[in-house]
Amino acid sequence: MKQYYDIRDDFAACPSAWCYLIWSKRGPGKTYSTLRYEIEEKQKFLFMKRTIEDIKMLCAEGTRKGVSFDVSPFVPLNRDFGWDIKPVQIVKGIAGFYHCNEDGKPSGAPVGYAAALSAAKDIKGFDMSEVEDMIFDEFIPKKGERINRSEGEQLLDIYMTIRRDRVIRGRKDLRLICLANATSVNNPTFTVLDVVDTAVDMDVTGTETVYQEERGIFLHCINNQYAAEAEKSGIELAMAGTEWAEMAFGGHFGFDDFTAVRKKNLKGYRPLCSYEYKKKMVYIYEKDGYYYATRSRAKVQNHYNLARENEQKKFYYDFVLDLRDEVIEDRFIFENYTMYDLIVNYKKIFTL
Repeated sequence: MKQYYDIRDDFAACPSAWCYLIWSKRGPGKTYSTLRYEIEEKQKFLFMKRTIEDIKMLCAEGTRKGVSFDVSPFVPLNRDFGWDIKPVQIVKGIAGFYHCNEDGKPSGAPVGYAAALSAAKDIKGFDMSEVEDMIFDEFIPKKGERINRSEGEQLLDIYMTIRRDRVIRGRKDLRLICLANATSVNNPTFTVLDVVDTAVDMDVTGTETVYQEERGIFLHCINNQYAAEAEKSGIELAMAGTEWAEMAFGGHFGFDDFTAVRKKNLKGYRPLCSYEYKKKMVYIYEKDGYYYATRSRAKVQNHYNLARENEQKKFYYDFVLDLRDEVIEDRFIFENYTMYDLIVNYKKIFTL
């Protein structure tokens, strides 16, 4: 049994993918492995964090009240391989990773960059055409962390900016590598890439990897094969069976509720209404006061195109308010998670 994850295995398994989505429990070494690969292969990379404050913290190093601190992701790599790679802020929200000389000062060109998603406009002013891999660290927000719902679009906007510069210069396609602990499946990156339902299916069925070959997207839910002895401690025993333990030790989306997501036989159900969202059709059926949302087609009189603002409002007042009550009363089943999320979090998705 391997103790730690190695991203080279994923690259070897699906070398033609442009996007790698990798999540797990805490501790198998996702970030460590990825940054080690970049340095050993001498590839320029862009290490993305969520906010400008994250980049500022990344570059923080020193001593306060007699205690030394350094939160760079290269701290364990420097320790294990004798490197001295440190991040140095270039401008607000953007930093470079440099090898340092004997005096601890940056030497030569940066081996990679770090940047905040919120610094997208500033990134466009830099020539990053030499960047081979764009790494989004902790792409799934932590529990309680404020979420910007347009974050996924920001990520792809930066990706396209760098990719466009590479294509112009005749370089190979840019790889996007997203790493995180399994906190919530309903995150902006999964949403913009339209892989939420795939990730839910993987979690429920225990499927470790999925490659959407036609889309070039590789998904990897790292399972418990990477088991560190240090985890077999008091806290693991104490927290067993909790939502937090499902995330931290099991690599499952322990904070999400999938109990209303499953397939049902449509026998005896009658079509009630339908809606189109993100170019996909959903049909809602009813039988004896119970409801089911599915992609199975039917002729309906009440149809709503949720790309239109007025129809978003009409669907909300015609059906969503009542259907949400049916969810609360456990009388509504959904074929997949995104259908459930739309009804339950309708006012978070649409501005009414």
